[in-house]
Amino acid sequence: MTRLRGKARRAHGPEARLALRLAAPALLLAIALAGCSLPPLDSERVELRSATFGFVDELGRKPARGSQPVAASLLLPPPEAGTLPPLPAVVLLHSSVGQGSQDWHVAGRLTEAGYAVLAIDSFGSRGVEKTVEDQTLVSTSSMLADAYAGLARLADDPRIDPQRIAVVGFSKGGMAALYAALETVRDHLVPAAPGEGGPRFAAHVAYYPWCGLRFLERRTTGAPLLLQLGGRDEIAPAALCQALVDDLRRADPAARIEVALHPEARHAFDHPLLEWFGQLPVSAPVPVDCRFEERRSGRFVETLSGRPATAATLPELFAGCARGGLVAGGDPDAAEAALARTLDFLGRSLDH
Repeated sequence: MTRLRGKARRAHGPEARLALRLAAPALLLAIALAGCSLPPLDSERVELRSATFGFVDELGRKPARGSQPVAASLLLPPPEAGTLPPLPAVVLLHSSVGQGSQDWHVAGRLTEAGYAVLAIDSFGSRGVEKTVEDQTLVSTSSMLADAYAGLARLADDPRIDPQRIAVVGFSKGGMAALYAALETVRDHLVPAAPGEGGPRFAAHVAYYPWCGLRFLERRTTGAPLLLQLGGRDEIAPAALCQALVDDLRRADPAARIEVALHPEARHAFDHPLLEWFGQLPVSAPVPVDCRFEERRSGRFVETLSGRPATAATLPELFAGCARGGLVAGGDPDAAEAALARTLDFLGRSLDH
């Protein structure tokens, strides 16, 4: 792993830090409301035609494409960025708190760097605000479908270079950005039949994804993948992701995978609303101890219980392997280091 360290910031004194901690209830409310924040005024509203899935076992069932309308916002780089069409682009996938300040902050930095950004709202069109308390409300599989619907939409836009489209995601969206790099997932979700071409992501960046899902087929699409992990992440442990990376490399020695470990960072370390707060308790149960493995094609098992995993069984399975009482927290130095690494990775991967 690449270990990235930054100097601890001391701009706030003890009184300020204490005040922030005493403001925890207000901050929790602010984070919940962050998922409702509006896109920038200069963005273009885009409607994608996607699909909704309950669990990953449904990916191979090929529902009618375009059955689910999903809203997205397209942001183009400003003139001072100096980039001209056809533009490199990024599909941006939000976390479990929904689309909000984190997405617009990163989108702004990406457009300043010359990228077009398609920020997808996977929750709003499905009537959901957030999935923090219940991860089954919108599945990662649906976010995978949204990601590939966004890729197809950008590839058809004459302002965008279809060969230079990446995907970046955070937490739940990071899980989608990660697993979108598997060829078996792409085969299920691209408009063309498997092996017959169709759009491909040119790069994948996954911020602190949960890595407890294993597919039978672990060959990657060949696109480079960057994982941004927190060394003190209790919600999506870095060790679990490293184990998955090891599996992917064994199955696909040509896989191009980079891992950036930020040793002192916790989950959501780059969220702008957590920048100065420090630690934040997370009471909602998260599937940190759950493990889902594909044993036969399209048949998944939760390995702790040995029970089949489907959309119908997920709530009960989560009750047995999820837990709360964990901690997230912001880290401005790790956030800036991660963003710099992301921009460098995208520049190298997209030749931008």
